[in-house]
Amino acid sequence: MGNTANCSVLLRKGYKDNTESRSLTLQKQISRYAPIHLEPELTTLSEGDKEALGYILKASMVIDEIFYEQVWNSNTMLRDWLRAHADSSSLDSLKWAYYSINKSPWSCLDENKAFLSTADSAVKLLTDATKPISGWKGLEYRAAFPLDKPRGANFYPADMNKMEFDLWKSGLTDKEQKDATGFFTVIKRPDALLTTSVVESDGPNQTNTSDDLFIVPYSKEYKASLEKATELLIKASDCSDCPSLKNLLRTKANAFLSNDYYESDIAWMELDSNIDVTIGPYETYEDGLFSYKATFEAFVGVRDDVATSQVKLFGDQLEDLEKNLPLDNIYKSDNVSAAPIRVMNLLYNSGDVKGPQTIAFNLPNDERIVNERGTSMVMLKNISEAKFKNILKPIANACIREEQKEYVDFEPYYTHIVCHECCHGIGPHSITLPGGKKSTVRMELQECHSALEEAKADIVGLWALNFLINKGLLPKSLSKSMYVSFLAGCFRSIRFGLEEAHGKGQALQFNWLYDKGAFILHSDGKFSIDFTKVEEAVESLGREIMTIQAKGDKPAAQSLLQSRATLTQPLRVALEKIEHMQVPVDIAPIFGTASKLLANN
Repeated sequence: MGNTANCSVLLRKGYKDNTESRSLTLQKQISRYAPIHLEPELTTLSEGDKEALGYILKASMVIDEIFYEQVWNSNTMLRDWLRAHADSSSLDSLKWAYYSINKSPWSCLDENKAFLSTADSAVKLLTDATKPISGWKGLEYRAAFPLDKPRGANFYPADMNKMEFDLWKSGLTDKEQKDATGFFTVIKRPDALLTTSVVESDGPNQTNTSDDLFIVPYSKEYKASLEKATELLIKASDCSDCPSLKNLLRTKANAFLSNDYYESDIAWMELDSNIDVTIGPYETYEDGLFSYKATFEAFVGVRDDVATSQVKLFGDQLEDLEKNLPLDNIYKSDNVSAAPIRVMNLLYNSGDVKGPQTIAFNLPNDERIVNERGTSMVMLKNISEAKFKNILKPIANACIREEQKEYVDFEPYYTHIVCHECCHGIGPHSITLPGGKKSTVRMELQECHSALEEAKADIVGLWALNFLINKGLLPKSLSKSMYVSFLAGCFRSIRFGLEEAHGKGQALQFNWLYDKGAFILHSDGKFSIDFTKVEEAVESLGREIMTIQAKGDKPAAQSLLQSRATLTQPLRVALEKIEHMQVPVDIAPIFGTASKLLANN
């Protein structure tokens, strides 16, 4: 224990000696986010819906609590400490501000590098690791949080690796395997279960599969929070006078307690309301081990009817796009459903919305619904506008050659975002492996899935825009502007870091198109498009990615990402220019309207 105490003293001394330097570093990190005030009008809402909105916002705040818990096992303890000490000094205030953006001690824009140290909180040093590690030559204690963000987040035991999980899974029944790899369960060890209050001695929702690992459904793991959120959603449902919103809120409340999200996902797809709500466990980016487990999030906004009617074209064309994909016919789907598209202005978000802000999302991820009904998408128009104005235009000024700069415009930028989300709904999802086994792309590609799927949606989105232009359904004026706007957008996304799925996927695309001669770097350090080569380069990458997905070929996916999703010299040139001009990397929303509404409730 003496060694541990000495180490703790040394950590704290080094920390205090470095206060000024750390403050400057944190200020620089925070300055990468441009604060944006979001204050959409509520004039289209009925009195009943306004009252419902107050409860929905409160439920969304509960969802935030669950996400903090999902990221890492001591995250809420660290958060509470930082918040309580935020007024102690200017450095403590900066630490809390940057932690609030990242929702963990790891910086999203710096390859998840830790920006705090153990000395930044009162969390005690632990003298023993949770499990002995053969051949461990390191120090005899473990710090309060690891330098590297845990790949399994808080979905699996901290000391569990992929090999142990796969070995354990191979001994399970088919149903148990499905639960173990499902979206809505966590995996625990018996010693962890003994200390948690959510597990009942003979509860039906807890699967004891062996002496080593257990399967626990979200409805049990996050029981207290989900019961609170359920109560708030039921109150919101009672207040609302919109039938589809009432149905969504009621079915989602039921799902929180039953752990079955099927009915509520269908209700979400059928939502036709002035209040747009997405709430629950959806994305799997935090699960860096397998991409199996879903994180909780909430997006609440006011529907933009005019913009929604404008984007209907894309949903109507999905079936035709699937038939004409640059992919062997054997891999194409016969039953693509048109994806409804809703456009809203964001009012509030919570949960898995750390770091870079989402401009659109395509859900659900449940392959059963994707196969039966397709997907739905939600576009956040005010977020897109804020990013274009504050980030993309300055990037274009720094990186795009003068003669092509005029092509960078909000309409092609926004149209490609819509098309990106549409293209998540086409291409391979449920697949048949060479031996005849049925599976999904997500299950086969595991940790490679997210980056490759984001790259697919982007590149096939460009292909689809070109296809629709050639059909006369979109104006020819888009044909050059969409490519130049996309090139500027590449630099924007890569700044999120190559540990993040969108950044990694964007690096893959940039390097492929650059190697094919479609993107050109000039002697002045600026870029342009070769319009004679870009179409073929886009199509060839779309074919490459979708073929890997259709075959469930993980080695090919790993090879493609390792060889192309790298920070190459041309990318460094662009990023240095952008850094020199101090262009924000992303935005940090300030929810003005939501805060006023909550203050009055």
